[in-house]
Amino acid sequence: MSKVLLTSQTTTPKSIYKRWFIKNTQENHFKLLINHQRWLRTNISLSNESLCSTTISESYQYLSTLLLSNRMMLDQMTMTLLRKTWLFPYEMKIGFM
Repeated sequence: MSKVLLTSQTTTPKSIYKRWFIKNTQENHFKLLINHQRWLRTNISLSNESLCSTTISESYQYLSTLLLSNRMMLDQMTMTLLRKTWLFPYEMKIGFM
Protein backbone atom coordinates (compact mmCIF):
# COMPACT_ATOMS: atom_id res chain seq x y z
CA MET A 1 0.00 0.00 0.00
CA SER A 2 2.82 2.36 0.71
CA LYS A 3 4.15 1.73 -2.76
CA VAL A 4 0.83 2.70 -4.27
CA LEU A 5 0.78 5.90 -2.27
CA LEU A 6 4.29 6.77 -3.28
CA THR A 7 3.57 6.13 -6.92
CA SER A 8 0.44 8.19 -6.94
CA GLN A 9 2.18 11.04 -5.17
CA THR A 10 5.18 11.13 -7.47
CA THR A 11 3.33 11.01 -10.75
CA THR A 12 1.14 13.87 -11.77
CA PRO A 13 -1.75 13.42 -14.11
CA LYS A 14 -1.30 14.45 -17.73
CA SER A 15 -4.25 16.79 -17.58
CA ILE A 16 -2.37 19.07 -15.18
CA TYR A 17 0.55 19.21 -17.60
CA LYS A 18 -1.79 19.92 -20.48
CA ARG A 19 -3.49 22.76 -18.63
CA TRP A 20 -0.16 24.20 -17.59
CA PHE A 21 1.23 23.87 -21.11
CA ILE A 22 -1.83 25.47 -22.70
CA LYS A 23 -1.83 28.30 -20.18
CA ASN A 24 1.88 28.82 -20.60
CA THR A 25 1.59 28.72 -24.38
CA GLN A 26 -1.16 31.33 -24.35
CA GLU A 27 0.86 33.58 -22.05
CA ASN A 28 3.89 33.22 -24.27
CA HIS A 29 1.79 33.90 -27.32
CA PHE A 30 0.42 37.12 -25.81
CA LYS A 31 3.90 38.17 -24.74
CA LEU A 32 5.16 37.55 -28.25
CA LEU A 33 2.31 39.57 -29.72
CA ILE A 34 2.95 42.47 -27.35
CA ASN A 35 6.68 42.42 -28.07
CA HIS A 36 6.02 42.22 -31.80
CA GLN A 37 3.70 45.24 -31.64
CA ARG A 38 6.31 47.21 -29.68
CA TRP A 39 8.96 46.25 -32.18
CA LEU A 40 6.73 47.30 -35.09
CA ARG A 41 5.92 50.66 -33.49
CA THR A 42 9.60 51.33 -32.86
CA ASN A 43 10.70 50.32 -36.34
CA ILE A 44 7.89 52.19 -38.07
CA SER A 45 8.80 55.39 -36.26
CA LEU A 46 12.48 54.80 -37.04
CA SER A 47 11.73 54.19 -40.70
CA ASN A 48 9.61 57.36 -40.83
CA GLU A 49 12.47 59.34 -39.30
CA SER A 50 14.87 57.70 -41.70
CA LEU A 51 12.61 58.54 -44.65
CA CYS A 52 12.42 62.18 -43.55
CA SER A 53 16.16 62.34 -43.08
CA THR A 54 16.81 60.73 -46.46
CA THR A 55 14.36 63.06 -48.19
CA ILE A 56 15.95 66.13 -46.64
CA SER A 57 19.42 64.89 -47.50
CA GLU A 58 18.48 64.15 -51.12
CA SER A 59 16.77 67.53 -51.46
CA TYR A 60 19.83 69.30 -50.11
CA GLN A 61 22.07 67.33 -52.46
CA TYR A 62 19.86 68.16 -55.46
CA LEU A 63 19.66 71.87 -54.65
CA SER A 64 23.36 72.08 -53.93
CA THR A 65 24.22 70.45 -57.26
CA LEU A 66 21.71 72.63 -59.09
CA LEU A 67 23.05 75.86 -57.60
CA LEU A 68 26.62 74.82 -58.20
CA SER A 69 25.92 73.96 -61.83
CA ASN A 70 24.01 77.23 -62.31
CA ARG A 71 26.93 79.13 -60.79
CA MET A 72 29.36 77.35 -63.09
CA MET A 73 27.15 78.07 -66.09
CA LEU A 74 26.92 81.76 -65.11
CA ASP A 75 30.70 81.93 -64.76
CA GLN A 76 31.18 80.31 -68.18
CA MET A 77 28.70 82.68 -69.81
CA THR A 78 30.34 85.68 -68.17
CA MET A 79 33.81 84.59 -69.25
CA THR A 80 32.60 84.01 -72.82
CA LEU A 81 30.90 87.40 -72.98
CA LEU A 82 33.98 89.11 -71.54
CA ARG A 83 36.32 87.27 -73.92
CA LYS A 84 34.25 88.22 -76.97
CA THR A 85 33.97 91.77 -75.62
CA TRP A 86 30.20 91.70 -75.75
CA LEU A 87 30.30 92.55 -72.08
CA PHE A 88 32.68 94.80 -70.16
CA PRO A 89 33.64 94.39 -66.50
CA TYR A 90 32.04 97.67 -65.42
CA GLU A 91 28.73 96.62 -67.05
CA MET A 92 28.85 93.36 -65.18
CA LYS A 93 29.26 95.11 -61.83
CA ILE A 94 26.34 97.42 -62.54
CA GLY A 95 24.14 94.55 -63.70
CA PHE A 96 24.70 92.36 -60.63
CA MET A 97 24.57 95.04 -57.95
